[in-house]
Amino acid sequence: MRLIKYSFFLSFGTLLLMMAYAFSEKQQQSGSVCNSVDIRKQSREMFKPEFHYDASKSTYITFMNKKQFKELEVPLYIGEKYKVIFNTTSLPQDIDIEIYDKKYSSKSRTQLFNSKDVKEVSEGVYVFEPSKPMRRMYIDYSIPPTSGEIEKGCVIVTLGYKIKKL
Repeated sequence: MRLIKYSFFLSFGTLLLMMAYAFSEKQQQSGSVCNSVDIRKQSREMFKPEFHYDASKSTYITFMNKKQFKELEVPLYIGEKYKVIFNTTSLPQDIDIEIYDKKYSSKSRTQLFNSKDVKEVSEGVYVFEPSKPMRRMYIDYSIPPTSGEIEKGCVIVTLGYKIKKL
């Protein structure tokens, strides 16, 4: 009976490994080019020495033949000074990044940042430092349609806060 259980778990484990390998091969072949580990490391370096890394979020995007929209809600602590870094170097084409004080469905929201209006720090990297304290910010990604075949990539947003001197 033990031999049957052992064989079952061994077979099941092998099957899971094969499926994971096949999935990763399929992702590589489909053109998904997003090295989030390296991009996060680069972003962390951009916070030094004044800011401290807090969190990051990878948003995977598949460009299709239609326009798309994604919104992220980012909770913040009032009284902290924040810095937000967007890295779009893994995207095959540009997207519009906007930050608002209220969510998309609100009629009285104010735009705080627009990637079209800001100079890039380096190619594909944008930095935003909110000037007023707020409890939340809403990051909107406007994804244009692709002109050719379906392409994939990612945007990595990294958040840091200012280190206070005691």
